Formats: sequence, structure tokens, C-alpha cells
Amino acid sequence: MNLILFDEPFDSILLPANDPRAKHILKVLRAKIGSHIYIGFEGSVRARAEITAITADGAIEISVIKTEMPPAPLPITILAGMTRPHTAGRILYEGTTLGVSGIHFFPSERGEPSYSDSSLWTTDKWRDRLRLGAEQGFTTYLPEIVHHHDLESAAEYFSNTPTRICLDNYESPISIGQAILPDSKQCVIAIGSERGWSAKERITLTGKGWSMAHMGPNVLRTETAATAAIASIAALMQLWKHNTIQ
Repeated sequence: MNLILFDEPFDSILLPANDPRAKHILKVLRAKIGSHIYIGFEGSVRARAEITAITADGAIEISVIKTEMPPAPLPITILAGMTRPHTAGRILYEGTTLGVSGIHFFPSERGEPSYSDSSLWTTDKWRDRLRLGAEQGFTTYLPEIVHHHDLESAAEYFSNTPTRICLDNYESPISIGQAILPDSKQCVIAIGSERGWSAKERITLTGKGWSMAHMGPNVLRTETAATAAIASIAALMQLWKHNTIQ
């Protein structure tokens, strides 16, 4: 963990010895009294904190020294066909680490309906993936998670988003770099499930103004494509913003 995330702000807190965060601080960070660590409060500030006490049984007292706001989330949203739970978990984790604003899912024609009923979604496992991603990414922001009934309603949901890109290796006339324009302020990236897009899904998206784009000739895993697309677009947006300021 690059940052230990808490639900609510505090000035000082005593973590019981059986709290996983206390165990991490002692065993992984090897913190002692006087050690400094980074913590954060979900959706709020992150902070530099000090270990002010360690009890005989392993409970830890943490006191906040200084707070700051983390960078704002990226103006990028992922729309993904419902995938296997492991893959969806990776998208949740990596998307949060990279700082996307939202991650949306829809039941794709080539996906398995049972994926939506997995323990990832019927328990809090999905939220755990978000928190772990935030702690890795040194941020306190968790992306908005939305489930749509179908691709039609998902595509309609994003009808006012300026830049809408559908990743497709097979029927894309342009690269992802060509699909996003220098004045793009917000972007949503659609990624199919493991078996890709159906012909009907391609028609649905292009009919609603989505641009079909690729990231080269190689076929990527769903979670790899999501990570690569987020990183590519975020880098382009940052470059254009820097050039505009200069």
C-alpha cells in the first residue's frame, strides 16, 4: 500500500491489533513509534501521519500531521462488457489506480450472463478492489461504478460525452490517438467482453456517434486493453493541456 485508506476523517485514531491496516503497518512497513506513513480519507484529503503509540498487543495510534488534496480524477470513463469476475476485478483495480472517473459495465451479447451473479458483485469484493486500487494509486477517490441493462441504454447514457471511443481491432479505420481530439475535455472508452463485439453491438455504437479505434494490430486481453487505453488517452490529454498552457 502506498497509502492506507480510511472511511472517515480523524485527527487521531487507535487501530486494534487485529485490524489488517495495523498488521500492514507493523509487518510490511515495519513502522515504529515516530515513523511517518501516508493515509487518506475516502473521497477527501490524503495525509502524512505519525505513529504515536504501539501497545503491547499490537494496537497502533496514528495522528495526522498534515493534509492535502490528491489530484482530481481523470476525465475518462470506461464502459466494459461484463467479463469474468477475475478480469472485472482487474479492471476495477487498474482503473482506480490510474484515476478514472467511472467504470461502467453492461451485459454484452458474447458475454456470460452468470458473470453478473458472481461473488465479486453480490458481496463487497468489488469495492475492495476499488480501495486497493486507490491505495496503490496514492489517491482517495473511488470511481463511480454503474451497471447498465444493455448496450443500448449504456450508449444513450453517454450521449452528451464529447469523445466516445469504441476499441475494436477488426473494424477500426483509425488509431486511438486519431480518435481523440486536442480539445477533448471528457472521454469514454468502450471495451467489449473477452469474445469481442458482435455485429449488432458495432452498429449500435457507430449509430450513436461512437468512433471505432484500435491500439495496433495485436489482440489484447480485456483488462490490458483498458489499462493501455486509459494510459494513452491520459498522456495525450496531459500533453495537450501542457502545450495549451505554454
